[in-house]
Amino acid sequence: MRKYFAILCAAAVMLTSCGKLESNRTADEGVLSFGSLDLTCDTEVITRASSPASGNYYIFISDKGGRTVYSGNYSEIRGGSITLPSGSYLFEARSTGEEVPPSTFDGPIYGVSESFTITAGNTTSLGSLTCTLLQAMVTVDYAEDFLETVTGDGMAKVSIDPAYPLEYALSYNGGNISYNTSAGYFAVNNGENTTLNVTYSGMIDGKVQKMVANLTNVTARQWCRIKFLKKVSPQGTAVFYITINDYISDEELSVPLEVAREETIGPDPEAPKGDGGIRIELAPDCKMFDSLDNIVVPAISTKMDLRLNVTVPSGVRKMTVEMSSTNGAFINAVALAGGTTLDLINPTPAQDIVFQIVPFPHGSGLLGKTSLLFDLSGAQEPILAFGGEHTFVLKVIDAQGCVKEVPVKLIVR
Repeated sequence: MRKYFAILCAAAVMLTSCGKLESNRTADEGVLSFGSLDLTCDTEVITRASSPASGNYYIFISDKGGRTVYSGNYSEIRGGSITLPSGSYLFEARSTGEEVPPSTFDGPIYGVSESFTITAGNTTSLGSLTCTLLQAMVTVDYAEDFLETVTGDGMAKVSIDPAYPLEYALSYNGGNISYNTSAGYFAVNNGENTTLNVTYSGMIDGKVQKMVANLTNVTARQWCRIKFLKKVSPQGTAVFYITINDYISDEELSVPLEVAREETIGPDPEAPKGDGGIRIELAPDCKMFDSLDNIVVPAISTKMDLRLNVTVPSGVRKMTVEMSSTNGAFINAVALAGGTTLDLINPTPAQDIVFQIVPFPHGSGLLGKTSLLFDLSGAQEPILAFGGEHTFVLKVIDAQGCVKEVPVKLIVR
């Protein structure tokens, strides 16, 4: 039985001796009592048996301006009380005195917060509060059919904040495969719009290959169980899927995470050969630039003309854009807006902000198209705000499964 830890913070307040407090209390103060504060630790998913927690849990109280007016250990405040000026406050209990880190292995942090109000001459009770996991938990696993394709070392990289990824290494060891089964814990940084980015790269069938997916709707208390499974699609590509389960109940989520993008694991032996005549090139009358991989964005005083003709004889089945940049601020911005990979046919709502920077055509209307015009001239003003080199790899898959990839590099000096 998988175990989890949660902390039950019973913050019910008992009336303390008025005589003891009156001598130090002004007419505009009230009391917050810790007389009945009790911490326990749930250890079983089903029976939820409780045991006393240590005195090392932390209590924080801040005023409506965010200023901390009290902090201390559970052992320090047990059975006591504090006097506070009248006003609104936030009570927080946490299993660590530090802030929740962006990512960490084997470092679950539990906590709870509750707003309360102090009124003059009165004692305030918070009631019973339950501390729960403040992070999303992530584990990585591989199905046997996937491992049979592995021919060298690999790495699964997982992140919510792209500056703080966790790396789950896979070692080949001459065919004796082992991999990191540690639980990673990630701070949820964007509410219901938080995205988990997953990348696997390594030797598959003798070639270095890569898979990418963005998982949306990530929240605290979720156990994101990432499992790689090989499956050959009708188009001849090998894809992977991700299983997600609820951390607390270990049951399927009523609103499961969405896989915003699935990507091929690389060229399958039965996949179509060649690019199917797909062409991605500058429009014939677009004379401002010589090539797509060295576009120096002009100053705003000079209007940029950047138009691409995309020809797909068999019709578009899928179009994606993979973004990278030498500017960390740019990558952070697009990652928080839904990930560094855009599915142009089925973008997520959060990715709309990316299209405001680089106006790629998008939507279901692209399906089946044999000819498209990408007018990216409107990217000039917003992209000038980000210095560096920004690469957008446009990938087109046609109805026959043929693939064409072309990088478009915008340089801001």
